[in-house]
Amino acid sequence: MIISVVLYIIFIRYSQDRLLISPLIIFIIYLVIALTDLIDGILARRLNMVTELGKELDPLTDKVLVFLMLFAFYRVGILPLWVIIPIFLRDVFVNYLRKRSKIMDVHFATSNLAKAKTAVQMIFIGFVLAIPAVLSMDIPEGVYDILADYITGSGIVITLFVVMLFTVYTGIDYYIKFRKSMHEKQ
Repeated sequence: MIISVVLYIIFIRYSQDRLLISPLIIFIIYLVIALTDLIDGILARRLNMVTELGKELDPLTDKVLVFLMLFAFYRVGILPLWVIIPIFLRDVFVNYLRKRSKIMDVHFATSNLAKAKTAVQMIFIGFVLAIPAVLSMDIPEGVYDILADYITGSGIVITLFVVMLFTVYTGIDYYIKFRKSMHEKQ
């Protein structure tokens, strides 16, 4: 989690003065964080080292990374807040359902759809961070123009809007599964 906060601070500082660090380094730091999280999860499952603490902390660290970076994109003017708020509210709602299911002793596992949601969010963030890294390189002018237009135009907002819709859908899916589990328990 701390490295996510450090990445957030570095990204904000870079966006303010562009002298602190290159966008390529920011992208690499993000990539290392995301890949470390992925590898950690794979190894924990394969080596049968899944713990209750890990089940709690892994989604939390994913959420911290996603929210910090989405909020950073908002702070620097890449994304509007209205596209980010539903993603945040979905996770608050799902956390509420998780806590409620634990209190009521109802099985509530992370679905493959929710795992896909996290992957889509992480890929989106990586893509947004990769664009400035690519733009800082010597690339053909046409490619530069397309990427610059995408990141400063409506393309980035439309992409996050699709990610947001998928995220909200997974929250609805969780609610349906929660209700079904509650009904089966009675």
